[in-house]
Parts: sequence; structure tokens; C-alpha cells
Amino acid sequence: MKLNKSMGTLFVLSMLAVLPVACEEDYMSITNPKTEQKANAYADYDIDWTEAADSVSTAFIERFYCSSNRNGADGVFSYSEYNNDKNNGNNYWQQAHAMAAMVDYYNRIKLSDPDEAAVIRSYFKRWYDKRGNNYEGNSTWRGSSGFGNDFTDDTLWITIALLQMYDATGDQTYYTAAKLTWDECVRPRFALNKYGWLPWKMTDTGANSCTNGPGAIASALLAQYAKEAGNVEEYNQYLIESQTCFDQNIHAMNSDGTLDNPPLSYTQGTCMEAGRLLWKLTGETGFLQKAISAARGQMTSSSMNETYNGERIMRDEGTDENNSIFHAVFFHWAARMAIDKDIDAVDPTIRQELSRYVLRHASYYWTIGIDKSPVGWKDSYFGVKCTTPRDPGTGGSQGAYASAAQAIESMWLIEKYQ
Repeated sequence: MKLNKSMGTLFVLSMLAVLPVACEEDYMSITNPKTEQKANAYADYDIDWTEAADSVSTAFIERFYCSSNRNGADGVFSYSEYNNDKNNGNNYWQQAHAMAAMVDYYNRIKLSDPDEAAVIRSYFKRWYDKRGNNYEGNSTWRGSSGFGNDFTDDTLWITIALLQMYDATGDQTYYTAAKLTWDECVRPRFALNKYGWLPWKMTDTGANSCTNGPGAIASALLAQYAKEAGNVEEYNQYLIESQTCFDQNIHAMNSDGTLDNPPLSYTQGTCMEAGRLLWKLTGETGFLQKAISAARGQMTSSSMNETYNGERIMRDEGTDENNSIFHAVFFHWAARMAIDKDIDAVDPTIRQELSRYVLRHASYYWTIGIDKSPVGWKDSYFGVKCTTPRDPGTGGSQGAYASAAQAIESMWLIEKYQ
């Protein structure tokens, strides 16, 4: 029996009561398949990534996107499932990564399930109308779009999310907001740092790779749009800004390809994507080679990983909602590098290495990263490591769940397009 969309949602949702016996029997046939079924490298059966992604992403959206008022949160993602803890206060930059997973879900189903796609588009609009839960009250920092923030990196993540929503839907509203946010709220900040790099925030002008990584991505995307529109002056300005941001990442890169100390998976991921995009724009392989160094730094460095079954998996980078969402960022950008076939001319193995790394994590999330036993699954959630479910009774975590959903959506993307 194959796992259908509704059944997949049922077993991931821990809020549900005990299943009827017949459903439990069906469920067990899924989670304990016959041994003669084809296996992948990390599971004893062949995982259908479409069905797995349907299950995890629909459950993620149901639990963490507030489609109605949930304890004060409405139209945005919540830190805890259904905002049960009423703790959505400064939940802003995390919105961008939750949105990235929802955009990937939307792109995957928008042709095959137009009714569901229409629902997701309505969620995009409500999220936009709520300005992504922006808590910033300073009108100067917010800009005319309403998406600016004291924290430059938060502003940049939201800018990227808006651009991805635009790419997915073609709705000019999202592009306009992203461009305004960059032009009004980000561009003036280059002058605040003595190196010309983007500062961490308006009230702390120190530069860091957590800011300049997404800065390089956002400006590279805007450069591409300007190029397509034939606006040479804007293209050159965005390109220079992207290269400036990327220079800071290179400044922070260690000899093993990791950035800063300690390195973080989401910083590795943004360096990867920024270098890939700059290579696409300029044709200069040096950008891509640095991106590949960051990818291998993530996959091979002992500071980024721990050993499980003789291979490396991403370490626990922290359980709070900042840290537990880091893995989601890496998976999102890793998939983009893994499906870019042009990279083979520069490095013929990196795409396969990344694919195997994502496959490892997605497979473990699906098979052992959540307790799917008939007794345990109703109170089980994804934890901060792909091999370990969240402790029973502790509730759901937006960050950990977004990381699992993004890993599985990324695996679908890799399998489909690699």
C-alpha cells in the first residue's frame, strides 16, 4: 500500500486521537514494509518522496501556519504548533524559512493540485498583509514596504522570501515589496561599516557572514531581474552590492571551507547559493569554487557534523527557534546546487556528494526522526537531529519541523530534476 496525502497527514499530526484499528493496520504496512521492497541507502524500503513530502509539508502547514487566529497569531507562522505557547513575539526571520518550505510545496503541487495551490496562494497574501509578523516599530527601519527591521539579516531573509513568492506566483506585489525593502532599508546600510559590508543591525554596525550571505543572495536575485528587464544601471549596482557581500563571506572562510567560528549550517548554505548565483551572473568560476568549498566544508568538517552509522550528519546546533531552523536553510540551498547540471563542467562530483548528503538526512527524518509507532506517534514531533524525534510531551518546534519539511521537499526536488 502506498501512502496517500491524507493518510500521510494523519500519521504526522500528533494532535490526533488514537487511530481506529483498520487505520493502524494500514499504517503499519507502510512503516514496516516487506523486506523484498527496493531499499535506498538509508532505509529498508524505497521512499516515495512525493508522498513523503505531501505528508510532512501539509502537516507542517496545518500545525504552524495560522490559517485562523491561534492564540493571537493570524496569517503567519507560529513558533509552536497552533501557537499553543502564545510565544510568537519576535518570530520574524524564521518566517522566511518556514515560507521557503511552503513555497517549495506550492511549486511542487501548483499544477497537479490547483485547488490546494489556490489555498496556499491565499496564505501567501495573508502573510504579506501581516508583513510577515514584523515586530519592528521604527518607521524608518520598516521602510515603505513595512518589511524592514533593525536586524539587517532579518530584513534580508524576508526580502528573499518575497522574491521566492514572486517567482512562484508571478504576483508583482511581492517583487515590488522586495525591491523597495532592499533599496530603502538595506542599501543605505553599506555605508555604516568601515569595510563597506552590510552590518548586523542598525544599532550594531559590525559585519557578519550571517548577514552578508543572504545579502549576496538577495542582491544577486535583484541583479538578475534587472538584467532581464534590460536595466543595465540597476543590474550593475545590484551586482556590485552582491559581490561586496560575498567578499565578506570569503573573508570569514576557514581553510576547510567553513565560515566563522563556530561555523553554522545556514551560513554555509547561503555562501553556497551566493557563489553559485554570482557565477551564473558573471561566468567567473572563482565564485562557484568558493561555493563548492562551503558545500564541502558543511559535509566534511567535524565542526559541522557528528558520526552516525559511519557517516556524517549535521550536528545539533541548538534547540531554540533560531538554531533549530538552521538546517532548513542549508537543505533549501543545497538542493539548488545539486540540480544545477552546469556545475559539472567545474566540479563533476559535488552535485552527487550533496545529493547523498541530503538523501541521508531526508531518509533518517522520514524513517526514524519521528516516532511513528501506533502508540508513540500521536505525541511525536521532529527533533533537532534527523535521527532523533523530539522528546514526547515537549510539543512541536517550528524550527525543527521546518528543517524536516525542507529536507524532504529538497529530496523530492533533487530526485525530480537531477
